[in-house]
Amino acid sequence: MRLYLDTADREAAEPLLATGLFAGVTTNPTILQRAGQGVDDIPDIYRWATAAGAGEVFFQSWGTDVDSLVGRAERLLDLGSNVILKFVANQAGASACRVFAARGQQTLLTAIYDPGQAMIAAAGATYIAPYLGRLNDGGRDGIAEVVTMQQVLTATGSATKVLLASIRSVSDMVTLAQHGIDCFTMAPAVAHDFFTDPTTAAAADTFEEAVRQTAREVLPG
Repeated sequence: MRLYLDTADREAAEPLLATGLFAGVTTNPTILQRAGQGVDDIPDIYRWATAAGAGEVFFQSWGTDVDSLVGRAERLLDLGSNVILKFVANQAGASACRVFAARGQQTLLTAIYDPGQAMIAAAGATYIAPYLGRLNDGGRDGIAEVVTMQQVLTATGSATKVLLASIRSVSDMVTLAQHGIDCFTMAPAVAHDFFTDPTTAAAADTFEEAVRQTAREVLPG
């Protein structure tokens, strides 16, 4: 199981990375914009994310043709060994992805909305990223569509993995984990939901109260 934080917000990401439970950070130009940043800020994001414990930092190349995508991806790789390249799953993006996959570089094809697109994982992508929430917003059964994508990859013997994005709830992750999906990227707000079960919180309070009532301060601290 690999969990990622889908954010470029340093204040939101760092405390969660400090838990050691998240493998890294995923970004795209829209996520950068929401954090009040742009592609010029990518080197700084890489620095703080890796310093905070991100073993993998996903950055999306940009441009409308293969040469632009490849050239900018090369610059992203110059940041360091923790970079994983993202490309949109259109013709130019899949072609650029293939260039780096052929070199053994880890890559991700993003904005996957149809099970048929999983088949272009033949471009050699390490991951594909379906957008679960947006599939549902479009009136489709996002869970069923993502399960079908997983089945396509499994049936064809592909090494490509689903890295689920646009996640709205922990329960959706649980459902898809039951179908063999084990890579998820989520907004910090969703990540916090792992730690906010009210019954668990009540149990923690009960345990602490028991300590207060019985401790004789014989242990250090």
